[in-house]
Amino acid sequence: MKTAAYKERRPKILPELLTEYEEECLNAIRLIEGLKLQTLTEEQTEDMLGELSASITHLRIHSEQLEKLIEEQI
Repeated sequence: MKTAAYKERRPKILPELLTEYEEECLNAIRLIEGLKLQTLTEEQTEDMLGELSASITHLRIHSEQLEKLIEEQI
C-alpha cells in the first residue's frame, strides 16, 4: 500500500520526468540533425555519435521510469 506522502509526491515527479525526457529528446534530435551535415570531420562525427549513444541510453532509462509512473497513474 502506498503512503500518503508518496501519493502527494507522485504528481510532482511525473511533470519533472516529462520535462527531462523532453529535453533529452530535443538533444537527440539536435545530434541527429548535426550528423546530417556534410561538413563534419571524422572526429566531429565520432564525438556526436558518442553523445547520441549517451542520449539514447538516457532516453531508455527515462522511458522505463515514465512507463512505471504512467502505469501507476492509470
